[in-house]
Amino acid sequence: MAKLNAAESIRGLACLAVVFSHLSLSFYPYLHHFSPDDRAHGKWDYFIHHSPFAFWYSGTAAVFVFFVLSGFVLSYAILKNPNVPKKVLEMSLKRYPRLAIPAFGSCILAWATLNFTSFNSDLVNDWFQSYATQTVTFTQAAYEGSIGAFLFADSSSNWVLWTMQIELFGSILLFVLLLLYHYQKALFFIGSILLPLLGFLINERFFLGLFSFVIGCYMYLYGRKIPTPMGWLMFLAGLYLAGAHNSSHAYHWIYNILKWRTYDYCNFFSGILIVYSILLCERLSLAFDRPVLIYLGKLSFSIYLLHMMMIYLVCLPIFNLLMGLHLSYDLSVLLAVTASLIAIFISAAIYSRYVDDFSVKVSNRFAKLFIH
Repeated sequence: MAKLNAAESIRGLACLAVVFSHLSLSFYPYLHHFSPDDRAHGKWDYFIHHSPFAFWYSGTAAVFVFFVLSGFVLSYAILKNPNVPKKVLEMSLKRYPRLAIPAFGSCILAWATLNFTSFNSDLVNDWFQSYATQTVTFTQAAYEGSIGAFLFADSSSNWVLWTMQIELFGSILLFVLLLLYHYQKALFFIGSILLPLLGFLINERFFLGLFSFVIGCYMYLYGRKIPTPMGWLMFLAGLYLAGAHNSSHAYHWIYNILKWRTYDYCNFFSGILIVYSILLCERLSLAFDRPVLIYLGKLSFSIYLLHMMMIYLVCLPIFNLLMGLHLSYDLSVLLAVTASLIAIFISAAIYSRYVDDFSVKVSNRFAKLFIH
């Protein structure tokens, strides 16, 4: 099915945006300019930051894409089954082990990496220095990979795991809503508005994450196919919003309206527009239905979990070596990033085969223990 293959492809490309986001924060922080102390290394990063072409390293837009996709794909998996309550129970039982086993493994690997290796991080930005120089205990890593990240967004050992809290609670929210949809549609509509508002009890981004799951569900239930011109228009609008930064000249007109919320809300809406345009436009779905992109999507969770560690293990020492050989800063970054991307893909392929696939088998068997 082209639509579901495209969903996998979107996930893979979004994961690359997360990787580029963290690489840019490490070497070219002005691309994001989150801190007033960030300085441009040259004209090109100054131009990109202030242009409407910053979507390719928008990690925040990418995670909203993940959440909308999860809402869509989980709704599809449940509602295509004739026994919706049984399928909801099965998916509920599978969700935590499916997420937690790979997350736990990544935290243990991160602990081992940070405790048994040591690389000088003085030449990179303060953001990555904080990651490279932190002290992580085994107990802390085990706790965060199994409980802390999922309940409280604790993710010191593996910084990307803050999204696991939204992923888990968003899934639970979706399961409740789909049961309501099955039994009483009026309650479904009421719940889909009121329940995500509970996210404000934690913070606004948590609310937006939960609401993204709801929107993905609505997209599956009520989304209508759109013609190719409209699909392209929505897709390009999504890419434009994905590049938003509060200090960017290209988004100053939005900042005048939303102020400090510009970054989060533009990235939130970009996730919706990108997913809708690709999944509900037949031409775009077919364009993203490519074996290499689908395979990238299969590796996306492993890439997401391992890339910070691989940047530390591969990119950082190679960058230090090349700078020691007196290569230019830009060339050193380019070669080190290229090497780290290769290492990320290789390690993700191994992790996906032996850990991620294992988590699927375990979660399936766990669900079968309770469902006959």
